[in-house]
Amino acid sequence: MKSAKLTTLTLEDGSDVARLREIAMALTKVLSFGAFERTRAVTAVVELGRNAVEHGQKGRATFTLTDLKGKPALGLTVIDQGEGIPSEKLDPDRKIDSSSGLGLGLRGVQRIAARFDVETGAEGTRIDATFLPSSKISSARDSLIARAHEALEDLKANDPTAVLAEKNRELQAGIADRDLLMQELHHRTGNNLALIVALIRMSRSQAVQDETQQALSELEVRVGSLSKAHELMQRTANSGDIDLCEMLDEVARNAEQAFSGEGFRVRISVTCPAMNLDGKLAIDIGLIVGELITNAYKYAFDGRSEGMIAVDASGDAGQGLVLTVSDDGVGLGDGNKRPERSNSLGWRMIRTLTFQHNATLSVDGSDGLCVQVRFPGID
Repeated sequence: MKSAKLTTLTLEDGSDVARLREIAMALTKVLSFGAFERTRAVTAVVELGRNAVEHGQKGRATFTLTDLKGKPALGLTVIDQGEGIPSEKLDPDRKIDSSSGLGLGLRGVQRIAARFDVETGAEGTRIDATFLPSSKISSARDSLIARAHEALEDLKANDPTAVLAEKNRELQAGIADRDLLMQELHHRTGNNLALIVALIRMSRSQAVQDETQQALSELEVRVGSLSKAHELMQRTANSGDIDLCEMLDEVARNAEQAFSGEGFRVRISVTCPAMNLDGKLAIDIGLIVGELITNAYKYAFDGRSEGMIAVDASGDAGQGLVLTVSDDGVGLGDGNKRPERSNSLGWRMIRTLTFQHNATLSVDGSDGLCVQVRFPGID
């Protein structure tokens, strides 16, 4: 017969062991345990719970309605996160030592339980125990399950504080599990981004066509910006903020590495006061700067072997932030199409990110090209 789960309880302190005892009392009553065998079974359950709290750091107890020898029985599984039980403590032929509470307790439970299994190791211990009443139970399985749940609901109604505490712990455990999974996801994402950047770099170094090298350089800057943003977000995961200066420095260095080569050298300067920004805003600013630097490399220094790009951030998130990216290149000649209306992927991205933050964009091409993005203050 398949076991039916009745309830689960977290074991962290003495109050949880007391709650475990109440649950065991209620369920053994439903299964018509005799007075003496009921006391023995409840004592064994409490012993397992106490061991999980005292020796296992933290535990979890799950009650089930199971079947043994063709009869309904009460199953209990206790899992803890301790260092495991020494093998000599579980030796059935070992002489009982009254000074060893752990070994004596488990040996006592083993004698009381109709079935007793232990899996233990450095990662923790799992104990499965089954308690079988001697009296014959005429009730059907579904009826027993329903009565068990009714008894558990009565317990909850009589002690709502304990139920609330358990729900809070379940919520905290769920949050902790989610955070752990997110950390693992972010770790793998960061590794994948770093690998992609390395592959792009390797492909660019092997590319023969200038157009291919150019396209791979642009892609390297974009993915590199995302990779650095991801790294910074993980470093400041608790606050959710990103150091904008470090972000912009990394974007600039990544662009220099991607575009500069023999016979062509463009220096990038970054001026930025100490400033931590919301992760979303900082990432988007990094992407905007990466695109503007890329455009400067592509168009500002035609026919030249060197140049200068300046990235400047001033103000703050509260009062308003002004981002300026300028170069000493050819600027906009008469009749040239305004770049901010360009339908290229880079400028579409710049316009979209600017719009998302209610920022304003302006371009001056009279002396080199100067692009300024003004982000409003955040209350």
